[in-house]
Amino acid sequence: MKILLEFYGPVRDRVGTPPGTLEVDTVPPTLEALVNFLASKLTAGDALHDPHLRIAINDQICGKGETLTLKDGDRIAVLSPFSGG
Repeated sequence: MKILLEFYGPVRDRVGTPPGTLEVDTVPPTLEALVNFLASKLTAGDALHDPHLRIAINDQICGKGETLTLKDGDRIAVLSPFSGG
């Protein structure tokens, strides 16, 4: 299964990986497992363990400990903290 991976804000600079597709053989069952999986696939993946980051799947922010049901073509966005002004 292929997923689309995107990074926004400062985490994009820290990870240093452009948006793209990623092949996933086994679907991570939880958000924590997904973060660990992504971190293991990226050169600077340790940046994904920042507790302030948020993960969105198909434009829906996921909660910590949430159970996942990923499908082929899903879009995963890693979001840095942001504020208005």
